[in-house]
Amino acid sequence: MFANYLTVALRMLVKHRLYSAITVAGLALGLTAAILIGLFVHNELTYDRDVTDADRIQQVLVTATLPGRAPEDGASLPMPVGPALKQAFPQVADVARVAAQTSTLKRDETLFSEPAAVADASFFRLFDWPFLAGDRASALDDPNSVVLTRKTAAKYFGDADPLGRTLSVDGHLLRVTGVVRDLPANTQFTFALLIPMDSQANQIPDYLRQHWGGLMAMTFLKLKPGAGADAVQAGLPAFGAAIPPIRSNTGEFRVGDVFKFFLVPLSDAHLHPVRGTMVDGISPVEIAIFTAVAVLVLVIACINFMNLATARASLRAREVALRKVVGASRGQIMAQFLGESILLTTLALILAVALVEVLLPSFTAFLGKPSLAFNYLRDARVIGCLAALVLVVGGAGGVYPAVFLSAFQPGPVLKGNSGGTGAGGRLRVVLVVVQFAISIGLMVATGVVYRQLAYAQGRGLGFNKENVVVLTDLYGPDLRKAETLRDALRQDPRIVAASLAQSYPGSGTENNMGAHRPGAMMDDAAVLRQDAVDADYFAALGVPLLAGRVFDRRSAAADTLTPADPAHPEKTRHGGLVLNRAAVKRLGFASPEAAVGQPLTLPSNLGSASIEMTVVGVVEDFHQASVHTAVAPQMFLVAPQSYSQLLIRVKAGEMPGALDLIDRTWRQMMPDRPVPRVFLDAQLQSVYEREIKTGQLFAAFSGLAIVIAALGLFGLASFTAERRTKEIGLRKVLGAGVADIVRLLVWQFSKPVLVANLIAWPIAWIAMRHWLDGFADRVSLNPLLFVASGLSALMVAWATVGLHAARVAATKPVVALRYE
Repeated sequence: MFANYLTVALRMLVKHRLYSAITVAGLALGLTAAILIGLFVHNELTYDRDVTDADRIQQVLVTATLPGRAPEDGASLPMPVGPALKQAFPQVADVARVAAQTSTLKRDETLFSEPAAVADASFFRLFDWPFLAGDRASALDDPNSVVLTRKTAAKYFGDADPLGRTLSVDGHLLRVTGVVRDLPANTQFTFALLIPMDSQANQIPDYLRQHWGGLMAMTFLKLKPGAGADAVQAGLPAFGAAIPPIRSNTGEFRVGDVFKFFLVPLSDAHLHPVRGTMVDGISPVEIAIFTAVAVLVLVIACINFMNLATARASLRAREVALRKVVGASRGQIMAQFLGESILLTTLALILAVALVEVLLPSFTAFLGKPSLAFNYLRDARVIGCLAALVLVVGGAGGVYPAVFLSAFQPGPVLKGNSGGTGAGGRLRVVLVVVQFAISIGLMVATGVVYRQLAYAQGRGLGFNKENVVVLTDLYGPDLRKAETLRDALRQDPRIVAASLAQSYPGSGTENNMGAHRPGAMMDDAAVLRQDAVDADYFAALGVPLLAGRVFDRRSAAADTLTPADPAHPEKTRHGGLVLNRAAVKRLGFASPEAAVGQPLTLPSNLGSASIEMTVVGVVEDFHQASVHTAVAPQMFLVAPQSYSQLLIRVKAGEMPGALDLIDRTWRQMMPDRPVPRVFLDAQLQSVYEREIKTGQLFAAFSGLAIVIAALGLFGLASFTAERRTKEIGLRKVLGAGVADIVRLLVWQFSKPVLVANLIAWPIAWIAMRHWLDGFADRVSLNPLLFVASGLSALMVAWATVGLHAARVAATKPVVALRYE
């Protein structure tokens, strides 16, 4: 019986090659999309799950709530948190802190910048990545040691044994005590070398290592066997409340009031996207969205199969009737058609596997996920998933046709009264509506994502990010030389502005300070983001001035914050301030103009004397980070000791020559360090990298959905035209032209697409409104985008049906009338 079913199925595939090709191609494209998305989702869900005892490791995260600011979750914690947790909770077996930094390494006379991390000696007791050389237990015990990844060891020592050899790291000679296997791609850690926390190469300032107010390091704890995380989580509020009040730039505050600590299992940490991580996380909502896209594309492919199978029912009605006459049961006939469906799906899967093999390198490069591997010949789990996919898709696509076709009654069919030609017509219309509703919804989503990203990286930023080069991480001697470098660059006509500053937009760093108007209590101080900048900062970024003036070189002496005098801490310090619009509102001024000339008091860490500042100007709000969050109230002051970045605006079209000038001047002044430059627009693009890739994936899969829907529509149009050949011939004899017949057929398939718009638009509106709510600054939902998506789908339908209809309508009437 099975051989008979297989023979019949193969004959039908060969006999109806067009419909078979359309079905297999549609299913193959849908399966390809599902497999690629499945590989991506599986990778995201398995971060750090290969670590031994991962179920006992918890990451400590923090919710920071500053006055006047929305709560924000982060992975960077104050340095003292880790040791204090181990001391406070008997359930904790070990704690490890780790912080990222960029280090300068020297090989012969060549300098390199490498992603590095500093970590506690206990780090490898929590994370047991295989050591290729050295002793895991003691690798970080010596402050002058360093652990390299395999790739880094090969880069600096070639084939020689690196153990015991020295390496220059940030000007300090460190001894290599271990080589660890290159980190897996699905881990939230990324570094080329690991340095002990108490090493001289640690770039965390000494005063922050015991400071409860600075967010500096990721913190992980390992629970004792049998201990539960719930007990530790329940004790964290009391732990925070017990920390003594501390005095900072924002005034005196209790750590437990501002920082709320909570635990996340290591295996779930990647699914909590927060600030301060080495690798961007992904939210469960995003995982659900990608999974839904894969399912929707598969649904469209299955609908093609169902539509074409039921449409061709009349061609197989006689076969079903004869089988029933000779004794076949309905169950056997259903099994036959389900088997054919699974055979088609298997053929589609073979084609999909080939497509995945071709597309996977480009897909992994696009996502930056080199760990995506498709081991369909060796991994039993992959084989099982593919088999399940065939059964689910083949069953879902074939169950209705099997039920529909097996229901034909032998009597009417064999008498020629009914071949089932009209049956299933309404369902086919409904399925076409569903197909195009999904496609239109995906097109709308793609358009909204791209509009929001264009806004977020352009006008929504509030400044001009183009043609700006940043020289980063200037501290100590480099900073003193950077002032000379800045002044030298200003002399070149290709440089519009060069400015030293404490940070730059997109850098991810933030400092806050309390400020209050005269007469207000220090406890009522507004917490403002604080950045030290020089006179050319606003010109370098193109930030609009609202009132007063910005800093300039002529008033530098009056604007600069008076340096602290340790011998006389009671002396009042003075300087000028520039506020942004949000700070004006936060401080209670009626308008930007009203704030100009007003005094503000800042706290001092050296004694009882405060810092008396005068507002000299107000600038427009601009984003220092992602537009997901609102612009923070911000003040700018002139404090040269706090500078660490050099921002350089280059004339349009002069970038190559300006870069050569910058690099040459840097090497002359700082030969012991590679040029640490980044482009501001590229840095800001990395802030939105996840959204950009989401938009590109949406575009790709919405396009794929349209292609699959068009394939199905082409098959239906071809079959409909074939079944109406005699009608077309009669219409032509009675005087109908080709345009009339094309219009008739096109209108038949336009109605489902128009209905699909009415379904897709409200659903897409609600979904994208919810997505946009995740941005503090966002675009509006433009109705024209919805109309454009609907028209695009309609144009695809017209092109698909119209071209085929025109070919059929051009046939001579005599040929049509002799049909059948």
